[in-house]
Amino acid sequence: MDVYRRLLQYIRPHRWRLVIAMLCMFAYSLANSMVSVTLYIVVNGLYHKNEVVIDNIPKVSKFISKHITHLPNISFPIIWIPFIMVGVFLLRGIFDYVSNYQMSNVGIRAVRKVRDDLYRHLVYLSQDFYAKGRTGDFLSRIMNDVGQIQGAITDVVVDLVKQPLVILFNIPWVFIWGGWYAVGAILIFPLVAIPIVYLGRELRKLTKKMQERTADITAFIGETFSGIHIVRAFCAEEREISRFEGINKNVFEFFKTTMKLTIVQRPLIEVIGAVGAAIAVWIGINHLPPDRFVAFIGSLFIFYEPLKKISKVNSTIQQSIAAGTRIFEILDAKPTIQDAPNAIPLREDIREVRYEHVDFYYEPGDWVLQDINVKAKQNEVIAFVGASGSGKTTLVNLLLRSYDPVRGAITINGKDIQGFTLHSLRDRIGIVSQETVLFNGTVRENIAYGRPDASIEAVKKAAEIAYADHFIEKLPQGYDTSLGERGFKLSGGERQRLAIARALLKDPPILILDEATSHLDTQSEKEVQGALENLMKARTVFVIAHRLSTIQKADRILVMDKGKIVQEGTNEFLLRLGGMYKKLYDLQFNL
Repeated sequence: MDVYRRLLQYIRPHRWRLVIAMLCMFAYSLANSMVSVTLYIVVNGLYHKNEVVIDNIPKVSKFISKHITHLPNISFPIIWIPFIMVGVFLLRGIFDYVSNYQMSNVGIRAVRKVRDDLYRHLVYLSQDFYAKGRTGDFLSRIMNDVGQIQGAITDVVVDLVKQPLVILFNIPWVFIWGGWYAVGAILIFPLVAIPIVYLGRELRKLTKKMQERTADITAFIGETFSGIHIVRAFCAEEREISRFEGINKNVFEFFKTTMKLTIVQRPLIEVIGAVGAAIAVWIGINHLPPDRFVAFIGSLFIFYEPLKKISKVNSTIQQSIAAGTRIFEILDAKPTIQDAPNAIPLREDIREVRYEHVDFYYEPGDWVLQDINVKAKQNEVIAFVGASGSGKTTLVNLLLRSYDPVRGAITINGKDIQGFTLHSLRDRIGIVSQETVLFNGTVRENIAYGRPDASIEAVKKAAEIAYADHFIEKLPQGYDTSLGERGFKLSGGERQRLAIARALLKDPPILILDEATSHLDTQSEKEVQGALENLMKARTVFVIAHRLSTIQKADRILVMDKGKIVQEGTNEFLLRLGGMYKKLYDLQFNL
């Protein structure tokens, strides 16, 4: 229940709405208890024809005659009956509406806050967390699991307050109408807890498993649709459909079992309640007058209806605990990369970037980088080449503090980058990668992503330097054209030039080019290369490249192999030196 208590913390800021809702629940329960009184009055009026005469409830009649009227009984015309009926149900309806409205309002506000917190926390979690998880699973937790807890926050709180009050206010009427014959019905009450407790435990276990399988569906759909062109190219549509149907069937089986456990509770409680009511009716049918008997049966029905709702409350709580557990698994995860307690903003000019004896692994013992020493001066272009898996991308990810070195340090102007705030460090670094990420917004919004407040003139200037202005102006709405999801309306070269324009507008002193032209054809590469040369001016640049033609003008080229720097020098020096760089060069240029 610790999980459920944490969920309830989200309703605390709305305590005044809660107070109003609970007062209305109290009034509703009081009005609801008067339903059996209405039944009594109707049958009594039917029996006496012209009036209602209250003379067959010993204790009530005695109380009325002694303290109110000093008459042996109380009576009133039957014309009052419709007004009493309408009044009782009108009050009942008004208070029920207000309490439900206020609680629903609290619920949707709480759910919005949970979803906001979950998304915010996910955004700030470190890269290693995402490496271990699946995007589809994160989506499932934000949408499905958070949606699952809304009923736990609204319906549960309503029923946990309202239904006990309904029972509490109705118990006196059960005894007023039934006298001691009501004892049989009341004694059955504790038996109701047996199916509630047992089935609730099983339901929580099943619900957690079902939510995990639902996350599998979300992850599978995201994976399939993002790679739909590959699915079609390999004629694998039926294979993927078959896999989806298998996962979906698994979820269906869990859902079917969960549904059985949820549904069976209500009839079980009804049967148990019917046993108690039957005992009371069997005893009282020969001893109670018709009006009291009808009111007694009505009060028993009112008495057991809250029990059925409370059984549903338990089901909802168990399901919400399963969903809340998955939500708090995310919220309790701590970013491995955080600002140091005494971190300071990085505001000074970048004079030097240095890797000092840097070692790194993703898994202990499996070294990705070993004893890396690199010194990049201001406005110097440093290129990294080597086979896939040699550690090039990891090297620049350490500079961005996506990860921290296991040993050694990376410094800027002689200061360890872990001493700078993450925001200020990353704000001074621009990146253009092989996988161009564009967002579902306009051209202008994508170029100005790093500087949302940039003027349209600045955006156009960046696009012009990136050689992107010509194709942008041909788009239907120019810079206000929506690019769609991931910018797939554009060609690879066009997307890459927008990414370069985005980096230009940010104007960072440090630039990372991570195989920025590797996915482009020869013509597109020539167009993008000119934009890159404009981007690289007056910056400290780290270039990762498979195509050696793009780095021949670099100030220094570092050749990496199995996580180590094995050669270093200019293009001409390395060609004369021979070795790995010469082999890579000869392979690419067919020498």
